[in-house]
Amino acid sequence: MELNERLDKFEKLVSDKPSSFLSKLAYYKANKKWIDQSSKVAINVLEALSQKGLSQKDLAKKMNVSAQQVNKIIKGKQNLTFETISKLETALEISLIEVIEYKPVAEIKTSAIHIKSASSTLKEEFIVVSVNKDTSTT
Repeated sequence: MELNERLDKFEKLVSDKPSSFLSKLAYYKANKKWIDQSSKVAINVLEALSQKGLSQKDLAKKMNVSAQQVNKIIKGKQNLTFETISKLETALEISLIEVIEYKPVAEIKTSAIHIKSASSTLKEEFIVVSVNKDTSTT
């Protein structure tokens, strides 16, 4: 195949439209957190559907939504509202998210301090146990 023939074939394959890759990449980077979370929900929904022997159409009926919406949820491309998550949980009899109770900021900081001190205490206890173990075997 000559160079001109290859160039002709290449030009037929190349689109006249500019690539949307960079805009898609920017969108993904800006929305990565909810997209990742939505993907995790999708996996759990697929698992629940499989275990319960339900189809996407069955789920759509139970949730009173369109099959297209369920399809978007299953693909992990739906920015889910609390309402939708609640419908999913009810229809599939599963828990997808846990909303923590309100705590004043002071309590949260105190808890973090307790965790840090407990971690230090555990490290100290581990070192003491390790040292005692080493000395008892000799």
